[in-house]
Amino acid sequence: MTDGLVGGPTGRATWLSRLSVMERVTGVGSGPLLLCIGGLHGNEPAGVRALEAIVEAVAARRRLLRGEFIAVAGNLQALAAGRRFLAYDLNRAWTPAGVAAVRSLDAANGSAVEPEDVEMLRILDVLDEVAARRRGPVYVLDIHTTSGGGGAFTTASDLSHNKRFAMAIPAPLVIKLDQHLEGTFNSYMDHLGYTAAVFECGQHEEAESRVRAASAVWLAIHAAGLLDWGDAPEAAAAYRALRQAYRGLPRVLESTYRHPIEPADRYRTRLGFRNFQRVRAGDIVGDDRRGEVAVPKSGRLLMPLYQEQGEDGFFIVREVAGITSGKAVGAPAEAAPPHG
Repeated sequence: MTDGLVGGPTGRATWLSRLSVMERVTGVGSGPLLLCIGGLHGNEPAGVRALEAIVEAVAARRRLLRGEFIAVAGNLQALAAGRRFLAYDLNRAWTPAGVAAVRSLDAANGSAVEPEDVEMLRILDVLDEVAARRRGPVYVLDIHTTSGGGGAFTTASDLSHNKRFAMAIPAPLVIKLDQHLEGTFNSYMDHLGYTAAVFECGQHEEAESRVRAASAVWLAIHAAGLLDWGDAPEAAAAYRALRQAYRGLPRVLESTYRHPIEPADRYRTRLGFRNFQRVRAGDIVGDDRRGEVAVPKSGRLLMPLYQEQGEDGFFIVREVAGITSGKAVGAPAEAAPPHG
């Protein structure tokens, strides 16, 4: 399917995607349910495009599938505009109170006045269907990209089942990132009791980001228990490729600092910084209306901001000692999916 715009029911342009509502593949037997979502930020289409291709491949193996695979696109109107968001950040709005407020709106009667209200209501409809259809554990993979270049990584809340699910993807796992952020979709999945992880698959425009996104989805399909290694050779190939690509980076890191910004700060990251680049306390990484911006502590830089919209100038992370890629997750022939 080619990219394009079509007129939506409210007259706004919507992203032409088969995932505009939801795409579902149901296996022949009961089992886990895996929900994958991409494009919660409209300038991050790589996950949506990867999911579009994977749905067809999974559907071709319907007779082998245990449980259900669901794929959905996130902020359709922001995707059409190529912007992170239009009125508010859809990945900072998933607090219980925020969800309750949006549920009280009626999009059909026009009381959902903001574009993101409409998008959240659509995704909540998907989540309601997930809750109604589930016949086993629910797993969620939320796919993103970053404005800065450098390595891909996973992140999850500091719960053992979430970390185990995230570590099925052999890229660095960043923990405690959620402690700096409020209202993420992933945190709402915790609230619902689902096993969930985020995969940041690379820089927005990087060609390999879509490839990495597809790799992560196949690994999530296996990790959730929908397909065995033998029935999903794409998962085994993805495991080997990602493990090799990120062999030189720490297996687990923790977030130690977030640099919050507001539009009035006029913050700009200086050119040349990348994910996981080492920095020392006092290094200058950007500028704002007050002057130079230095990192307050040593570690590795994460998600340096190189886009117009965003509330996070950069993060600092540090390695968690004693965990290596070889110990965290076995090779495909050895790894067991995290059931339950």
